[in-house]
Amino acid sequence: RLASGLSRPGTRSRRPALADSPQPRPSGGQRRWMRLSDYAVGRDNNFNLIRFLAALSVLFGHSVGVLGLPSAYEFFFDHLGLSLAEMAVDVFFVASGFLVTASLINRGNLIAFLWARVLRIYPALWVMLVLTVFVLAPALTTLPLADFFSAPKTWEYFAKCATVLGGVRYSLPGVFETMPLKGEFNGSLWTLPIEFRLYLYLAAGWFVFALTPTIRVRALTVLAPLATAAFLGLILEGRFFAAAFNVADIRIFMFLAGSSLYLLRDHVPMGRGFLFAALACLAMASFNKSAFFVAYLLLLAPLVLHLAYLPKGRILAFNGSGDFSYGVYIYAFPIQQTLAFLFPGLGLVALIAVAAPITIGVAALSWVLIEKRALALKDGAAAATSRAFNLSLAKFAGGVPSPRSRGEG
Repeated sequence: RLASGLSRPGTRSRRPALADSPQPRPSGGQRRWMRLSDYAVGRDNNFNLIRFLAALSVLFGHSVGVLGLPSAYEFFFDHLGLSLAEMAVDVFFVASGFLVTASLINRGNLIAFLWARVLRIYPALWVMLVLTVFVLAPALTTLPLADFFSAPKTWEYFAKCATVLGGVRYSLPGVFETMPLKGEFNGSLWTLPIEFRLYLYLAAGWFVFALTPTIRVRALTVLAPLATAAFLGLILEGRFFAAAFNVADIRIFMFLAGSSLYLLRDHVPMGRGFLFAALACLAMASFNKSAFFVAYLLLLAPLVLHLAYLPKGRILAFNGSGDFSYGVYIYAFPIQQTLAFLFPGLGLVALIAVAAPITIGVAALSWVLIEKRALALKDGAAAATSRAFNLSLAKFAGGVPSPRSRGEG
């Protein structure tokens, strides 16, 4: 195929699509420990549940800020130095790095990978923006509707948030300007540009080695851990030896950590002993914020993967219900701000109790009506793009005869 430079034939996993129970694979004798590769063989995992709980945790964490409450109300930030919302977002990035890297390597096709990523992010995002910018915001703005819709800020917000690659905007004219989080319409969207750029960097790494496909995965297996270590050093240097550091670096580090663990999955031990040891280390480190910060950076990624694969039984049933986490994440903030704006007397518990079920309901509709249907188009879109790409290359190379030479004209 002319587009073979974008895909690596034979890279799709030959393992079964589902594994009822992972089986150890001896290497030079029976191994003592199971490896991550023994578990990461299909869709029988708890990632949907983990991401759903992480999205709800972001909602819970943001509630303190939405109401303008003191940091003491945020137990985790007050005691550990990291807020619940921050840690939940990091869980998202770990899971994303692991699963997205697995998707690229198992597909072995850059076009299919990019379509899967685009259809996962954009359709639901665009619907959310239409509903919130052109339905919710006009009902809440203090400006006349003509002024709201003619304001450049309105259209800049929509355009930036709809593309995300160039960053997002947070405020709409006349909306939430008297709230504790003044003017913030959807503060959760700040992570989407980071997330999508990481997809593109991963795709670029795959493309760079298109001419040497036999070493591509091995090269990424070296480069990803090196990048992870570099960001770890950057974060620790900023935390302990500089005045500040870029919080986006932590999200990038978590994504790279998840990606590295997938690439090194044949060498990553798994077991309940490791799970309990990681939890014990975090518990002991929690008495000192600096110690907890270091332990958190080192242990969160393997901890997420242990929780994704080790718990079995009925808990796995949630995986078949759908992935509501993205809908919860992109809708929660404007719903919380709206409730706090309309009902100024709401307390923290009341806000969470009202906002959570509304957000979950909207997220479920988003999954069923938008996200699930969009994702179902990815294979057809990838195939059509590949055909168009191959045809264009063939014409450029002069491999397709003109209609006249075929006797058609």
